[in-house]
Amino acid sequence: MKIFKIKLYAYDLHKMREFYCTLLGFELLDEGTHFFDIAAGESKVRFEKIEASVAKQYHFAFNIPSNLFQLAKKWAKERVDVLSLDGVDEVYFKTIDAYSCYFYDAENNVVELIARQQINPSVNADTFSIQHILNIAEINLTTDAIADVVDRLKEYDITPLKGEDIRPDALTFMGNYEEGAHLLIGPSERLWYFSTRKAIISPIQIEVNKEIVISMTAKGNFAISEQTKDR
Repeated sequence: MKIFKIKLYAYDLHKMREFYCTLLGFELLDEGTHFFDIAAGESKVRFEKIEASVAKQYHFAFNIPSNLFQLAKKWAKERVDVLSLDGVDEVYFKTIDAYSCYFYDAENNVVELIARQQINPSVNADTFSIQHILNIAEINLTTDAIADVVDRLKEYDITPLKGEDIRPDALTFMGNYEEGAHLLIGPSERLWYFSTRKAIISPIQIEVNKEIVISMTAKGNFAISEQTKDR
């Protein structure tokens, strides 16, 4: 599974554009009165304007080269406050053989940089830059109907990572290990790792494999639609 594009929502587009494009250096691909698009390696992120009355909370991760984790964390620390847990500002995930660190963006979404040791390529570099981001590695899909959402995704051959069981109180990682991208299906009110922010059912669109668009409304209505041939 590959995540080609995600559409997230933002209250203050100017503030978010300043954060991603000016502070972090993401390439601005397009913008309009109610949106802007940035390049995240092979993937694209769109932020679209939404009213402040709509609750939202996102967690997403970017894949980075396998050998640049410490340089990427140093780069992040020069620009943002990297989150820590019990005095530690990074984590190693044995299940997927990956190192991660986390920070908040301008609207307190939880952003992760992840260096998968077996899947992500290595590069010859002495410093890290935003150009080293490979693609979108993870995106949350918060729902209180986890089993139903997982069953729908299975219809499109998006299955739990390594055949793991669904846990109603935790994250279910959807997508195969080898392609290095996952949908994180989890319940509302769950605390995000390294964070004090709780998961909220949030409006979102996720384009997967250039074939389907997965969407969730602010009210929790879940849908999957197939891409048209000319898109």
